[in-house]
Amino acid sequence: MTEGKVRWLAEMLHLAQEFGRMAVFERNLRTGEAHWSPQMFRLFGFEPGEQPPSSEEAIARVHPDDRERAVHLAARFSKVPGLHEHRYRLVDAQGGIREIHSLVDVRAGADGQPELMLGVNIDDTDVIRSMRAQEQRIDMITRAAGVGVWTIDIESDRAEWNDEMFRIYGLPQDTPLVANALLERVVHPDDRARVRGQRELAAKAGKEGVQFDFRIVRPDGQVRWVSNWSRREQSPDGRLTAYGVTMDVTERLEALARVRALNERAMLVADSAGIGVWERDLSTRTSVWNGQMYRLRGVSPDSGMTLEEVRRATHHPEDAPELDRKFVDAELHGIDYDHEFRVVWPDGSLHWLASRGVARRDDSGRIVALSGVNWDITEHKRAEQALREKASAEQANRAKSEFLSRMSHELRTPLNAVLGFAQMVLRDDAAPLAGPQLERVRHIEAAGLHLMSLIDDVLDLASVESNRLKLDVQAVDLQAVVDDVLRWTQQQAQAAGVTVQVERIRAWVQADPGRLRQIVANLVTNAIKFNRPQGGQVWIGAQPYPVQDADGWQLRVRDNGRGISEAHRQHLFEPFNRLGADRDGIAGTGIGLAIVRHLVERMAGTIEVRSTEGAGSEFRVGLPAAAAPVRPDPTPAAALAPAGAAPLLVLYIEDNAVNALLVSQLMALRPQMRLLSAGDGASGVATAIEQRPDVVLVDMQLPDFDGYEVLRRLRDEPGLADCAFIALSASAMPDDIQRALSAGFSDYWTKPIDFERFLEGLDALAVRRS
Repeated sequence: MTEGKVRWLAEMLHLAQEFGRMAVFERNLRTGEAHWSPQMFRLFGFEPGEQPPSSEEAIARVHPDDRERAVHLAARFSKVPGLHEHRYRLVDAQGGIREIHSLVDVRAGADGQPELMLGVNIDDTDVIRSMRAQEQRIDMITRAAGVGVWTIDIESDRAEWNDEMFRIYGLPQDTPLVANALLERVVHPDDRARVRGQRELAAKAGKEGVQFDFRIVRPDGQVRWVSNWSRREQSPDGRLTAYGVTMDVTERLEALARVRALNERAMLVADSAGIGVWERDLSTRTSVWNGQMYRLRGVSPDSGMTLEEVRRATHHPEDAPELDRKFVDAELHGIDYDHEFRVVWPDGSLHWLASRGVARRDDSGRIVALSGVNWDITEHKRAEQALREKASAEQANRAKSEFLSRMSHELRTPLNAVLGFAQMVLRDDAAPLAGPQLERVRHIEAAGLHLMSLIDDVLDLASVESNRLKLDVQAVDLQAVVDDVLRWTQQQAQAAGVTVQVERIRAWVQADPGRLRQIVANLVTNAIKFNRPQGGQVWIGAQPYPVQDADGWQLRVRDNGRGISEAHRQHLFEPFNRLGADRDGIAGTGIGLAIVRHLVERMAGTIEVRSTEGAGSEFRVGLPAAAAPVRPDPTPAAALAPAGAAPLLVLYIEDNAVNALLVSQLMALRPQMRLLSAGDGASGVATAIEQRPDVVLVDMQLPDFDGYEVLRRLRDEPGLADCAFIALSASAMPDDIQRALSAGFSDYWTKPIDFERFLEGLDALAVRRS
């Protein structure tokens, strides 16, 4: 070898020692002579020199914990030719620790015995520190993530765990880590066979690794779920090692179990509540339905039909385009899906469904699926339709009531003059009528009364149909009602040549007095009208009869007239159906019996009809019995006589001159009373404040403002505190009357004026003031 070559090799060795943190040494085992490279001196903390330090000085620099072992290994290596390796630590002059990796080559002399030891010491301090820092970081990460790290030497079955493994298994750090023993100790008995099987699979899988979950039982008896991943590798020296990671997944599995349970319960609730659940994957263009989605369309989930077939077969053709459009909007733009549509079941029935859905997006915001629910809203739709129909019917009823109220007012206003002056003429003792004039006026009165009856029937029918008829049910003397009706139907019976026979009735019933009078009057007048002319008979009686499983009385009105055919009896109580009587010239409207039946039923009664065509009819009305009230001794008639009453000042506010004239002539029958008149609301209010009348009669429709405004302006006047305000109006609908009474009017008198009630009412007011 040339001198240059030797010099080059020396430089390369120097560089290798400097940059590779290596130190070279040589020692003759027989003479003890040694040589150290400069790096060797610096490694041990000595200044480079000609002679290396003594063995004692060098050994003193070895870490105390490694010193004995280092001496022992050096002595052992010096006796055995060959390559040797060991690791130890040095402590430098500043107390720093160096990690040394020593490689030794012991060579034999000519006699075959160890003669020369050549070695290289490598400073691994930085490498090991870096590895330890990395291990600490890994350990910190595994602790934070709850990851246990382990290895198993397959040959010895010994394991090594990090701290997290002990925490997961709940075992102390000094637990002997023998793999098979641990399996029997910590794995749940029900999972041990499966874990053994998984270990066998791991042995076959090798580097591929396996993952499986199983349960463990901690020393405190707590059962936990762990997830285990492992693989096997063979080291360079041929030893087989298994290593892996373990995580406690109890909370995750329990959460998944809860989610599954919630999903199952949600699906159960959805099925129980009739809610269909659907989802559509936009990437595969496929949908998933629960069973209720099929049932909402009248199809069994087991029918074998695909979703598209069910859609095509059941979706209403008129609703399908809008349904598809909203679906596309939801798919393309993420607009919430909200729609109501119709489906046609296989049996042909029509049903309404509501559908609500939302778009689901991935992490990038792309719409990937739609999901939602369906439910049946058929009954809701029917209810909405019923409400609309009800509202329409109520509007129609209101319009009808308003029309009837206006028509009643317009008809009653002139009728007030017709009947009023007819009655005045008939009762005028100063200028009595005779002969044809008397008969003509009576015809006028009869026609007016008939028209009045027709108006009242129409108003009653309107109240019945709108269910706004008001009743005042009390104990009523049935005989008194019959007697009252017979007094004003006597003339009708005499004109028709019909005899009316009445049994003595000793009965009290629960009824509205006025409405009971209306029922009896209708039955009696019908019995007279539809009887045999000049020879017919009517019988009226009553007998005890149970009503609604309680005591009652049954009024019976029987005639021997024309009777009613079976065909006509089917339509007897239909409004305006006169059953052919109009062809025979019999007066009437066909309303009366419809009102009678409604009134009887409203008073908790019953009505029956028995009839034979050509032989007569019998109407039977049952009403609950009532106890006769205990009445005080009657007031002597003289006490109620107008002569004993105090003078009464009456103000009549009326814009119709004919009505005002009628009232003025009627009040002329009460000379002790004085009448004031006003033609509009403003003058009426002014007159009342100035004159302070005892009674104010108010027409409800005045040219400047209505009767309610008159009442509002006068009722708080100090001088009118005791004044009686009475509405006198041609508006006779029940709502009109109730509104006026609720507003504060003392009473409500309707037109045409009932002379007797009008005068009796004023007389009663005069008596109360006396």
